[in-house]
Order: sequence, then C-alpha cells, then structure tokens
Amino acid sequence: MRAYLSLFALLILFTFSGFAVKPHQNTYSIIGSWKLVGMQLDGQEGGETMEQALDDHQMRFVFEESGQFRMVLGPDGRGLSGGYLYDPENQILSIMYGSHTDTALVSWEGADKMIHATKDGKTKTTMQRVRE
Repeated sequence: MRAYLSLFALLILFTFSGFAVKPHQNTYSIIGSWKLVGMQLDGQEGGETMEQALDDHQMRFVFEESGQFRMVLGPDGRGLSGGYLYDPENQILSIMYGSHTDTALVSWEGADKMIHATKDGKTKTTMQRVRE
C-alpha cells in the first residue's frame, strides 16, 4: 500500500510540474527586410523632425538566412554589408562589418517590430518589418 501511495504522490508531482509557468521569450525571426522607424539617443526621443526624416528615407536593413547582413541606403543598392549572429535565446544581435562589431539587445513588439538597445540602454532603435 505504501508503494502505491508513493507512486501516486510522484505521479501527482510530475503532473503539477508540467503546469509550471515557464518564462516566455519571444523568438521571432529577424530574417527579412527592416526599416528604421524610431530612434532614441542617450535616453531622449527623436521628435517630429527625426520621425519625418525616418519616414522619408529609403534605407533598409536586410538580414539573410545565410548570416549575411546588408544596409541598403537607396534604390541603387549601395550600402554596407557584412555578417550577423543572432542568439534568440538571449536575444543578442551582433552585426559585423569590416573590423567593427555592433552588439545590441533585442526585444520585440510582435513579429514585425524589433527594438535594438545598446547594453548601457542609452541608444535604442526601432525597426519595422518591410513586406513587399
């Protein structure tokens, strides 16, 4: 009888542990084309002039499945290219171009809005996915 009671207690324990709340991490894909829609420098929002400039520009950030990164500055395709590493578990993005590496903490506002923040939190950029 004791063996059955112990077995029953273990079964209940395993059942309840399956219902434990696990921390939720958004692991959306960064692959695709993105447009810069917001910028915050040193804790200050950009303002209307910055928003208008961001609306008017044609710059796109493109993250390819191969690990290649491109910053396209205009319709002629000129820009900057390099590689990137994205760690979805820790939500850290590193972009490498030339001998330079930029690292940002990534957060999400849904699958189509990505926010990059420097480690010190002083600079934040918001990107919107471009669906063409």
